[in-house]
Amino acid sequence: MNKKMLRIILCVLLIMTLALAAACSKPAAEPAKEKTLLDKIKEAGVITVGNSPDYPPFETIDDKDNLIGFDIDLMNAIAAELGVKVEFKRLGFDTIITAVQNGQVNIGMSGFYISDERKQQIDFSIPYYVGGQAVVTTKDSGIKSLDDLNGKTVAVGMGTTGEEAAKENIKGANVKALDDYSTAFMMLKNGSAKAVVADLAVANEYISKEGFVAVDDPISYEENAIVIRKGNPELVSALDGAIKKLKDSGKIAELAEKWEM
Repeated sequence: MNKKMLRIILCVLLIMTLALAAACSKPAAEPAKEKTLLDKIKEAGVITVGNSPDYPPFETIDDKDNLIGFDIDLMNAIAAELGVKVEFKRLGFDTIITAVQNGQVNIGMSGFYISDERKQQIDFSIPYYVGGQAVVTTKDSGIKSLDDLNGKTVAVGMGTTGEEAAKENIKGANVKALDDYSTAFMMLKNGSAKAVVADLAVANEYISKEGFVAVDDPISYEENAIVIRKGNPELVSALDGAIKKLKDSGKIAELAEKWEM
């Protein structure tokens, strides 16, 4: 056998060996799919929720330091639909969105209303409750209309849409933003504020228990929703599905009746 023929045979054998190795080799594994926030929540079996418990009947604390309220009951029902438990994190209302954004909590549920400004920061679930902002004062305040609050102090919750509504609708008022509504209504009671702007359900709670009165009609129409960090469509979809199911079953209406909303 001449050298030329030997080289040809060796080349053929090399090609056949490489082809056989390629045929027998396993295909490259696809990179692992990154887990979504919903995946992580279900894996942990717990959803963490930022909540500011100073907004009855949505959320408050009872005499045994337990969180109670419409939002609390509803969030537990939503979590049951997702197959997980709830861990509430008590935060200042104006810090909850930041906590959602930085991953300190998975979501925020604390009487949040959908607004264009907030939509730039976070995503919302579908609404689970529709309400509005009311102006509350004392019976002997002499305040009969929004115009009467010109130059007067009006207490609101810091970072709330009540603060926005007060600044937009009550001309000339000294709008004082506070960390919690219990302080706002205490100011109204002791005379250091002439009015409080709060969600209609919250306003009705204090009107019923403290004998306050409403000034005019509600000054805004708003929809409550859960806040979620942007870029998590799977979690938004799961929350929307749970809320819709609870609406259709009458559970949300049942809870609203329980909390007299």
